[in-house]
Amino acid sequence: MRIPGHAALAAAVIAFMPMTAAADPLTYAELKAMVEGMGHVTKDISTTPGEEKFELVVATDQFDVPLGFDVSKSKRFIWCTAFLGKSTLDGEGALALLKRLGGVQPTSFWMTENDDLKVGMAIDNRDVTPAHLKYVIEKVAKDVVSMVDVWQGPQ
Repeated sequence: MRIPGHAALAAAVIAFMPMTAAADPLTYAELKAMVEGMGHVTKDISTTPGEEKFELVVATDQFDVPLGFDVSKSKRFIWCTAFLGKSTLDGEGALALLKRLGGVQPTSFWMTENDDLKVGMAIDNRDVTPAHLKYVIEKVAKDVVSMVDVWQGPQ
């Protein structure tokens, strides 16, 4: 009888404990302000309501990586993406890219219907901090550089 009593008491205590709520998702304006507050210079790519997007440039030792940021239409995700140009990958190059994707996850590479090659990462738009955005910015830029030999395709 003692165990069921303790279990009931524990359940009652848990039921009345305050729950920590996730912070509201960032709006586009809040995301942009946070990135600018981190010291990045931003440039608007799109100011169309519902399709807002800004860009910042990450300087690496090899080349500059322009990264675009937007909030998904559902507001659930923040996207950090880069346009890598028209894809020149052939079958072997695409296979090589696929084989190396596991080493850069959760960064993803994809091709649009117009043969534009893109790279990016989506992050959950809850409790976003400057430290998390810093990680995403650095990781996506690093992954673009580390995979350049594959995504540039035959030269």
